[in-house]
Amino acid sequence: MSHIIHLADVPQYLPVVAYWNYREWHAGKRPFDEIIRRYQERLNYTDIPITLVAVEDTMPVGSVSIKMDDLMERTDINPWLASLYVVADYRGRGIGNELLQAAQNTARTVGIARLYLYTHTANALYERDGWKAMDTIEREDGVVETVYFKDM
Repeated sequence: MSHIIHLADVPQYLPVVAYWNYREWHAGKRPFDEIIRRYQERLNYTDIPITLVAVEDTMPVGSVSIKMDDLMERTDINPWLASLYVVADYRGRGIGNELLQAAQNTARTVGIARLYLYTHTANALYERDGWKAMDTIEREDGVVETVYFKDM
């Protein structure tokens, strides 16, 4: 069973969490140093941006963030649930849902009334949790991202 903690509590995991994010979404698009810097800004408990980490024993196995301006096509809406990631060997154990619930609880705690997210791969996860589709964004490569919202 994993437990969810703030990245601020375990800053030694920052390079690992940043690498997951870099490898999954930014390799070849942004320098790794920029991703490290962005995660350093997320070492918070009550100020956005915030990152949470799933830990099993002493091993980080997943993470999620709450941040501003995650989708450049929709800078009119904020804040965003972003970068939900679970290490491949730990998928299918409910860790993604634990991270999702922890992020929503954190949002409520810091006074966020509504969160947004976008995805083209995890629609079912979010829809099962009550997220509502509100928009789609078609990328140059043909990928269609669905934008969701959920009131906290």
